Amino acid sequence: MKKSISLSSLAVIMLLASCNRDSLSDNSLQNTSAENSAKGVVTNLTEQDLPNIQLTGSNAAPSQHLTYYFPADAVLQMNKVKITRSALTEYFSVINYSGGYAGLQQTPDKSFGTPNILIASLWDKNTASGSYAGYSYLGYKTIASRFGGEGDGQKTINPYQWKLNNWYNIVLRSWKENGKIYIANFIQDLATGKWFLTSTIYRDASTGNLGTYIDTFLENWVGDNPKYDGRYVRKAYLKDAWSLDASNTWQKSTSRNFSANSGDQGRNGYFDRAFNSGYDATEDAYFMVHGGTTTPDTAFGTGRTLQLPTQTNQGAAPVIQNLERTSATAQYGNNKVTVSWAINDTKAPQLSYNIQVLNSNGAVLQTVQKTKPEQRVEAIAATLAKGNYTVKLTLTDIFNNNVAPVEIPITVN
Repeated sequence: MKKSISLSSLAVIMLLASCNRDSLSDNSLQNTSAENSAKGVVTNLTEQDLPNIQLTGSNAAPSQHLTYYFPADAVLQMNKVKITRSALTEYFSVINYSGGYAGLQQTPDKSFGTPNILIASLWDKNTASGSYAGYSYLGYKTIASRFGGEGDGQKTINPYQWKLNNWYNIVLRSWKENGKIYIANFIQDLATGKWFLTSTIYRDASTGNLGTYIDTFLENWVGDNPKYDGRYVRKAYLKDAWSLDASNTWQKSTSRNFSANSGDQGRNGYFDRAFNSGYDATEDAYFMVHGGTTTPDTAFGTGRTLQLPTQTNQGAAPVIQNLERTSATAQYGNNKVTVSWAINDTKAPQLSYNIQVLNSNGAVLQTVQKTKPEQRVEAIAATLAKGNYTVKLTLTDIFNNNVAPVEIPITVN
């Protein structure tokens, strides 16, 4: 039989050590819980004690944000994350941008085959008028569905199976085309170097692109179930937040602000002040933690906000391994030129491609230019006379770097 632990002061806990704890009534436990919830105090209980305490109402770990501010609007945003503590019903949003967000979740929903999923969401531009968000590409095993409740929009989920204590690099790359803005959602496992495009989502375009901030947040979305609530610690490290503007200039944040949501005492209950954040010099990273026996650093005082320092070793620009093309072929048949290629998935991902068909004199007969990060083959309708031709393929990565073009000879007999 599990024993219940009172939420009274440490002195009372010590006194109870010589008593039968089961003699405490449910009413006394509930009254003490309510008293501590009102005070917003985490007592001297240990993490080992917390799974057995009896709480009433909602007791979520307090939602919290770490927001980076940049001088100009971004076409690309990038942020690295390492999760060291987690529990079910937790969302580690790594990039919250103007219109949507992307990050990692630990969910009790078993339909994905793993609790550790990768999610990307984009709000509708205007649900009431029918201006909905959608998707143009889904990666391997990624599924798409509509969401609602906090605004309506499009979400994609992938059973990514992220791991604790592993660094991941999340990158969002946007572009505009035919009146819409597209956002390609990438993640890189920094232990293997491997990149994965989970989805490309879109909506009707507005002025600007991804915005002038990156907001990261931790959310314990169920507070009224003892299997999932704030008694469990969640912690993440974040570093190397970058913004690439429309003029192809890399930007570092000019300021950083942490805040634990205020006015949520009713939702947070006993864990209302179970939050903390700061800069860890050993990790060269910021950390966010909430739940369990967490308490805020003295720098918070009685408040819930904190200005964070500059990351010491971020550098002047990110270190990028440019896209690497590993193969390319071209052939002609059935009145079309078919071009195929492959890239190294541990180097920068593809954003777009340009294909030119040239005659023997070097004159350009046809050009195809497309922004499709997922595409590796293009069929170009063409009626070619007998003779020698050249197909010229140029790839551009998500960081706007061009790979040296390859020229592929073809002969039409």
